[in-house]
Amino acid sequence: MSNISVLEELRSFEKQQEEKLEQIQANSLKEIEKSKQDIGKKLKEEKEEEERKEENGVEKAKEKAKEEAKEVIKEYKKRIGQLEKKSSKNFEKAVNKIFSIILGKNV
Repeated sequence: MSNISVLEELRSFEKQQEEKLEQIQANSLKEIEKSKQDIGKKLKEEKEEEERKEENGVEKAKEKAKEEAKEVIKEYKKRIGQLEKKSSKNFEKAVNKIFSIILGKNV
């Protein structure tokens, strides 16, 4: 082998290695970009999932509050009914007392 032939072979080898390196760098950049996109997609999915969970929690809290409000209203209606009965009895007693006083003076 001549020196020129060896140099040509070395240059050819060097060029092949540079091309491999460039290909590896290009592939690495593609993988990095793909990874960034995958991470971005995953973050978006997780954010959406958390938002759905939060919305479900809010809906559950609203439903629970509605049920509690119904119970409070039911209790208040019951109490109002009791007070109306008491009031009615007190009113009847007052009327009876007034009539007894009026009738007692007329007799």
